[in-house]
Amino acid sequence: MIYLPDANAFSAYLSGKSPSLTTRMQAEFAAGSLRLSVMVMAELEFGAEKARRQRGTTRFICRVESLRGQLEMELLGPQFPRHYAPVRNQLEAAGHKIGDRDTIIASHALLLGATLVTRNSRESSRIAGLQVENLEAD
Repeated sequence: MIYLPDANAFSAYLSGKSPSLTTRMQAEFAAGSLRLSVMVMAELEFGAEKARRQRGTTRFICRVESLRGQLEMELLGPQFPRHYAPVRNQLEAAGHKIGDRDTIIASHALLLGATLVTRNSRESSRIAGLQVENLEAD
């Protein structure tokens, strides 16, 4: 199985805020089943830059920088729009729009055939065909 954690899940993993999530992600990391979306990396870089401005170099920033070398980033690619457009249309038609970045990350998971790992499965579970898992819950 392929797992694509969203920015919230990776952030909790990198900061060590959730022992159960950290344990599961470490196991999946070791198994080679984790993928890193370029959109998620952009969100992590934004958080690291914001933290750097406010507090200087922190352990979280070092872990974000380290992540770049540990996982190859999955790019969106030319097939991405064909996955994104129906997802966004489905959500808007149902009156269940979610954040733009969350829509992009969920659509990327669909493109990769991956299970989206998130700490907020309520929003992501609205997307038809998307496998969603909260690794804290297991």
